[in-house]
Amino acid sequence: MTNAGFSVKQYGMTRPHLIAKLILAAMGVYLLMRFMDYIRSFSLWYRTIVLQDARIPPLLIIAITGVIALVASLILLFWSDWFVRLMTGTDTAGCEKVDEYLITAAFRTIACFCGLLILYTPVSLFIVNIPAIITDPDILSYLTVEGQSSLFSAKSLTSFFVELTKGIFGLYLIFGAPHYARWQTKLAVKQQNQTGGVKL
Repeated sequence: MTNAGFSVKQYGMTRPHLIAKLILAAMGVYLLMRFMDYIRSFSLWYRTIVLQDARIPPLLIIAITGVIALVASLILLFWSDWFVRLMTGTDTAGCEKVDEYLITAAFRTIACFCGLLILYTPVSLFIVNIPAIITDPDILSYLTVEGQSSLFSAKSLTSFFVELTKGIFGLYLIFGAPHYARWQTKLAVKQQNQTGGVKL
């Protein structure tokens, strides 16, 4: 296979493998966002319940569920080979291999899509309220901190930093998560060099 006159080495990752990894990576991002939401929920429950009258079970459920979401997201993002085998099966020898350029482009595309989904609500809310912000700049403080349906939906400092972290992460994804995409490509190349095909 050639690209701009240069030979492009074909690696062992097949199209089914790549599609499965992309789906699992997107699921990992989703679970990571839910983990951040659990942090906010934990903080709100702690302030409104535990400090007033100790009702531990809801807090423990939130904590356990949050940890499960975090562990699951990390597994899907970085150690998903077992799930890839489960989704694609073992008989993929006849499937078309993909090259390193497609692997990188695919992961950057799915990252950008996830970033757009994460930032859709705050960005759309900000755009809709641009006329109001221009006429009355004080409304920006309502949108970002005080409002019930605010830009960050923040009623506490924890909520503010959770939403800020999600916003920064969303921007990183919109730019294609270059470090993660390159890491996935290098991993596929390394497995190809070690086994003569991606070990999935």
